[in-house]
Amino acid sequence: MEYYGIMPERKLWVKVAVIIFGAYVVYNAAVNHNWFYLPFGMIMILATFSDRKHVISQEGVDILYTVCGIQFHNMWNWTEINTMHTDSIKSRPNVELHIGKDVVSRRFILSVDDAGEAIDIAGRMNSKIYIAEVNHK
Repeated sequence: MEYYGIMPERKLWVKVAVIIFGAYVVYNAAVNHNWFYLPFGMIMILATFSDRKHVISQEGVDILYTVCGIQFHNMWNWTEINTMHTDSIKSRPNVELHIGKDVVSRRFILSVDDAGEAIDIAGRMNSKIYIAEVNHK
């Protein structure tokens, strides 16, 4: 079973602004023959057509990027994950999961039911994962 994180939708005006700015960067690089900035403009334009999903499954914790129909995975296996902290206050009525691997952490927002299932999967797949609630004091 896979559980998907709740992702905020990008606003249309942000997408349009990024496309306009990316086109300006590409145009400015071409006019001034300063090709160093050309990749930045291209990446900005492609980023507006990208999508990102947070996926928790039996295999691990994955961030799935889709850029122009091509998918890229950034997977953490359960054996690599050290900590999992829940925060039920910050994103109410949903739950934030702070999933840690060494000194890096990922923040996933899940529904209450999906967060409980994800914690169950984490406990079953790697019993060494430290699971706790975030202390807000």
